[in-house]
Amino acid sequence: NACGLACGTAEDRENFTGLLAEFRKQLDAVRPGLLLSIASGAGVDKIRSYDPDKVHPYLDFINVMTYDFHGGWDPITGFHSALYAPANDPSTGDVKKYNTNDAMQAFLDKGVPARKLNVGIGF
Repeated sequence: NACGLACGTAEDRENFTGLLAEFRKQLDAVRPGLLLSIASGAGVDKIRSYDPDKVHPYLDFINVMTYDFHGGWDPITGFHSALYAPANDPSTGDVKKYNTNDAMQAFLDKGVPARKLNVGIGF
């Protein structure tokens, strides 16, 4: 499992895709059938930081970390791992979509097959 760190530049995005492509190629050459996955942030801004539509062909699944949406670093209180956006959420912009439903929909909208998506749940 490769931990999905946010890519900061267009070059990072391309390199991340290339890394996974090469990793898949090498795994298949050594022992076909080994699983390759990444752990991805679930905020829509995190999902936009790389190209799920380009990396998913090299992956068996994507573990979507649908927790830590909010915490002590935020100026206002928010749900740690909301399933849906709260109706009274005062957040704006991308933060308004910090919930499991919007995260999974963002992956589907990028063309990632549902069968490759795992929801990581915080307890």
